[in-house]
Amino acid sequence: MKKIVPLLFLAFFGHTRLTATPAESPVKKHVIMGTVFLDANKNGIREKSERTLKNISVSNGTTIVTSNKKGVFTLHSYTGQTIFPILPTGYISSHSSSKIENTKFRYIDPAQMNPDTIIVDIPLVKEVQPSIFRIGAIGDVQVDTEEELSYASKSIFTELTQREDLQFNLILGDLVNDKMPLMPAVRAVMDKTNARYWTVLGNHDRNSESTHLNDVFTRNMGADTYAFNYGGVHFIVLNNVFATGNRSYEGRVTADQLTFLAADLKRVSKHTTIVLSQHIPMAFTHNQKEVLALLEGYQKVLILTGHTHNVNRYFFDNEHIHELGAGATCGNWWRGEKDRDGVPDALMQCGTPRGYFTIDFDKNDYHIRFKGVGLDAQHQMRLMMDSTHLILNVFGGSKYTDVQVQIDSSAWMPMQKTSRVDPLVGDTRNKNQSKVYPTAGNTRNPLGTKESSHIWQMETPTAYKSKICRIRVHAKDRFGFAAEQEFMMHMP
Repeated sequence: MKKIVPLLFLAFFGHTRLTATPAESPVKKHVIMGTVFLDANKNGIREKSERTLKNISVSNGTTIVTSNKKGVFTLHSYTGQTIFPILPTGYISSHSSSKIENTKFRYIDPAQMNPDTIIVDIPLVKEVQPSIFRIGAIGDVQVDTEEELSYASKSIFTELTQREDLQFNLILGDLVNDKMPLMPAVRAVMDKTNARYWTVLGNHDRNSESTHLNDVFTRNMGADTYAFNYGGVHFIVLNNVFATGNRSYEGRVTADQLTFLAADLKRVSKHTTIVLSQHIPMAFTHNQKEVLALLEGYQKVLILTGHTHNVNRYFFDNEHIHELGAGATCGNWWRGEKDRDGVPDALMQCGTPRGYFTIDFDKNDYHIRFKGVGLDAQHQMRLMMDSTHLILNVFGGSKYTDVQVQIDSSAWMPMQKTSRVDPLVGDTRNKNQSKVYPTAGNTRNPLGTKESSHIWQMETPTAYKSKICRIRVHAKDRFGFAAEQEFMMHMP
């Protein structure tokens, strides 16, 4: 597989260091005035010959207004907020070459002296957007050093730039590991790829040295609260990392964001598929009931999250709402034995390889599928065995997943869901304890004893013991997940 040379990316580092937090202007209220227009020549500048666009929603992350028949809007906003259009299906922002779409919005930067009245014109261009499309849901990249950015460059970002089937990627937070000086370099890598991105703020993306905790993220990665439409699907991004101190936090959606969410959803048909992305799982968000109440009545709601470095799927009282915790593309924090490309294996605690998910949208339905970074797309599960049982880790499985197995030409047999540590995790942990790992030049993967949420097992049928068998596995549930895989195994 062709690789992007990481040294090319690392060349950006010397030009992107942040030496200190800029002096901050006081928070004040501004009048935002502007015009939404069709940017025919794509130069980002409104010209007399370019027509204006009416009925386009514009927001500051709290209030939503609509452009009038002349494309004009007025909005009150505060220092530290971002002004953005809620893009209709078939439109995209035009005035930036960055691959990160939400960097194209206007940030009222507290490091600048902003006038009382700010002119924010919004240039849009038309784009053909299919109603059947695929995106990537990319969990924590979380680089802590230049070496780890090199790992990310030649693994996940190389893979995303080589994929031609993804319309865009949702990066679900924690691009860095509290290292604000690395943020511009991560953006430089992303801008070098052929992929498109929308980003989510994570708890490790916050600048603890500033009173505006999200300033470095917003300058480099774009707005942390926004919404847009693509191919008839409505996407919402919230920052649910609620500060309880400069470094401490909890999962919570602010009152301003709830106001924004309510106003936004009033503009969206109940038959439209909703995709809500945030960093901390909704399952661990303190005021989840307030958020879920606003989503009541929508027929398809998919929530995408990261944070836990484990793949999990969560369910709520409303059967139309389903949450996918997408795991981490850094796996277990870039730790473990290195592969042939020099990237740590970083097996996650749940037994899932470093990876991400793709989501296929087809009108009012969606389907999810796991993808291990650098692994074949068919690698959806791992089959293991001990002296008495077949043990299966279905990486994208949930409590509702039905798993069936066929051995050679046997009838299909159900496997039983169980709670246990993934055997490969247990084996790696044992090797850590016996000092087999880490080997020279590698780091210890700090795996523990937490059980995986997606393990199935069955007793090995006596008729197949001591034989070489062809084993087929089907896994499926009603929440958009299906996978199958074949294995050749010698049964003990």
